[in-house]
Amino acid sequence: PEGMAGPYMFLDWSASLRDVLPRRSAAHPFALDCSPEVAKQAGTRLKHSLAGGMSLNGCLVDDRYDPTMGYDAHLSGEVAGPPGDVGYWKVGGGFAWHCPVELLRMMALGVSDDSDNNNTVQEEGAEESPPVIGMALHSSFNCGVIRPLTFNGLLGKDASTAAIPSSDRFYIGGPAQLRGFLPAGIGPRAGTGGSGAPGGDALGGDLFYTSTLATSMPFPPYFSTLRNLGARAFGFVNAGTCVSVGGQSSLLGSGCAPVWNQILRSTRVAVGGGVSAGSPLGRFEATYAVPVRYGVRDARKSVQLGFGFSFG
Repeated sequence: PEGMAGPYMFLDWSASLRDVLPRRSAAHPFALDCSPEVAKQAGTRLKHSLAGGMSLNGCLVDDRYDPTMGYDAHLSGEVAGPPGDVGYWKVGGGFAWHCPVELLRMMALGVSDDSDNNNTVQEEGAEESPPVIGMALHSSFNCGVIRPLTFNGLLGKDASTAAIPSSDRFYIGGPAQLRGFLPAGIGPRAGTGGSGAPGGDALGGDLFYTSTLATSMPFPPYFSTLRNLGARAFGFVNAGTCVSVGGQSSLLGSGCAPVWNQILRSTRVAVGGGVSAGSPLGRFEATYAVPVRYGVRDARKSVQLGFGFSFG
């Protein structure tokens, strides 16, 4: 659907047979190269689900893949249950806002019909206008939550202890999501991991959020090649987390304080800068980020190349 022009809504009814095969050790073919938590999920599962959602799909921004003005939003939900052997409800969504700095400047200074006042404003702003023209502010926020369902005991005795397969959980990190961290670089991890995950295998989370604040500007004229390609330089600060709320049955109201404390304590933060460019295929970006708040077992990476369909 992301390849379509304009907003869209979708409704998807599906049934899939999924087989989890843990990776084998290269040195010992009969041994598993993964944590016990991952090995326990080996086997075949039938997933039967109904999903739906909507997306503005970049129809309200000036550039779909490298916007400087407008806003975008998306929302989705999914319920899985019998006749499959996986039960949960899942909701996710997000929005992004983009505004040219020149527009904010004009709104702050006001518009007057008096030509003398206009001339005065132009003279006072003559020196500061060139750096401002073309600059833009950006912000985005995305979040999601997934909780188990037992359907009166058909898929487990108690929703607070029912397990959600790792393949349906949230994994956070990487370009256009949480820069400065590898894909699945934060969140719950097993005590051990395979050869490719020395910090422990990523197990996925029940709840996540990511947030980005950024400013961008076109390249100066002496970078003619990048300027002609429509590339922009940008600086950013992004924050986010991915946690497992376990048997917590309510995320709102009384008794939810431990969950929100866990979210605040586990929030990761990174700052950096990069270069982005929109193309007919999507958004390309190259970034350098410095994590300033992270966990000792997080998978971090400062230099990243990314491709996607949204600002993040």
